[in-house]
Amino acid sequence: MLKNKLYVYGDDQLQLPAHLQYGKHLYQRIKTQKDKIAIINAESGETLSYRALTQKVVDIALSLTRVGIKKGDVVGICSEKNLDFIPTVLGIACVGATITLADVTSESAKVLHRLKLPNLKLIFCSGFGYDSHKESFSTIPGLEHVIVYGDQAREGTTLFKQFLTEHADIEDFLPVTVEAEDPVIILYTSGTTGSPKGVLWTNKAMLMLMETNVNSTFYKDKVVLVTREWCYPYALTLTLCCMAAGATVVYCPKNDTSQQLDAIQAYKVQIIQLTPSTLSDLVTSPIIEQRDVSSVEMTLSSATSCNPKYIIAAKTKFPNLQKVCQLYGSAEMTGLATDQNAPVKYGSAGIVGPGLVIKVVDLETRKPLGPNRRGEVCVKSVAFIPRYVNSTSTNHLDEEGFFKTGDVAYYDEDGYIFFVDRMEELINFNSYQCIMHCRMLVGAPHKQYGEVPTAFVVLHPGSNISVPNKMRLEGGIRFVEQLPRIYGDKLNRKALKLLL
Repeated sequence: MLKNKLYVYGDDQLQLPAHLQYGKHLYQRIKTQKDKIAIINAESGETLSYRALTQKVVDIALSLTRVGIKKGDVVGICSEKNLDFIPTVLGIACVGATITLADVTSESAKVLHRLKLPNLKLIFCSGFGYDSHKESFSTIPGLEHVIVYGDQAREGTTLFKQFLTEHADIEDFLPVTVEAEDPVIILYTSGTTGSPKGVLWTNKAMLMLMETNVNSTFYKDKVVLVTREWCYPYALTLTLCCMAAGATVVYCPKNDTSQQLDAIQAYKVQIIQLTPSTLSDLVTSPIIEQRDVSSVEMTLSSATSCNPKYIIAAKTKFPNLQKVCQLYGSAEMTGLATDQNAPVKYGSAGIVGPGLVIKVVDLETRKPLGPNRRGEVCVKSVAFIPRYVNSTSTNHLDEEGFFKTGDVAYYDEDGYIFFVDRMEELINFNSYQCIMHCRMLVGAPHKQYGEVPTAFVVLHPGSNISVPNKMRLEGGIRFVEQLPRIYGDKLNRKALKLLL
């Protein structure tokens, strides 16, 4: 067989453990870190050492086994970030059960969509999560236990500290044996085009992602500020990779700009995991000049593309910033499809990640394209074929098993990927003052065609744009003060349709 010269190949030299068990491998890694600080609550100052984290994982796993949770069962988590969240994730993984996560701030229908799954036997939740969604929990068939974090008891539930009845020495514990293709976790798509779809991540897929990041020397012994909630793939997988690398993860319960800047100063944060909107909030904050942010060496950004002016501002505001890393990925791509270890080429999402193959295909003919030619990005993993929960459909894959992302991009001669704003050929930008993104196109109802493309544009003061006469959208262009978003900075296409 010969490599296809029109495909872009990632590094395939990753080494995975022979047992191919994610929970076991991560457990073995965290227990070597001993008394190093693993997680810090920046608001309260509470910390969790790796030794304490490992012990909690053991106690949670054994307590889950006591109440009958086993391989094949599903366990849910519906909670804000707290010091017990990550140990809970690892404890579930170590008993061979499958984890599903729900955003505690979502409306009940969305929470129920993520939790109402076959074999869901137990839910861990915060007090706020239970109070907000207890009616939804009561409709889940087969649910046997609701475990609540904190000190305030709720009728019909068990407090987390009372649930932890089992204990054993760290060295005596052995995670349950699982297979490489057994699911570890269900991670959900953003839901911008419909209901979020659950994607089953296997042991092999989780191991591949972990080893990719553990081999990143910039994580080892670093202090990392995680600004996103752990119920979403971007924040959770990065945090778990930080645990595998022995980093210290800092989180802010309020997650506002002031608390984040205070945390950077107090804990000498070196890496910030964020989204473009968080980056813009930080660099434009009036109090950033009053905080010592000289410890920041790198930012990791995902969800949407970064506005170049905020990248430039970041280099000014963070005096020792060495790297602004733009990432690209999704639940169907084992998280990241680009390699954060590669040198940065600004404007690009990077090169293809380890264990992945990318092709860019013509939007009409579906034929692979060469460098600098725009088309749809399709991604294939050597260790992972995306499967949706409760679905046997393979419509998301092409005939070669590549995932069809729907994103338009091109790659250059060096293999760097550049994503294309679908509106950039329609609108002339003026000094980056007109902020737009490819997902601003939505379908407006049309008598003849069913739907026609319509664009929503946010203009900053002083913007001056023009639309060439030869390039018009059938559905027109609507100017709005702001774009509706769902959690994680994703554009809310459903809300946009209501504006039509």
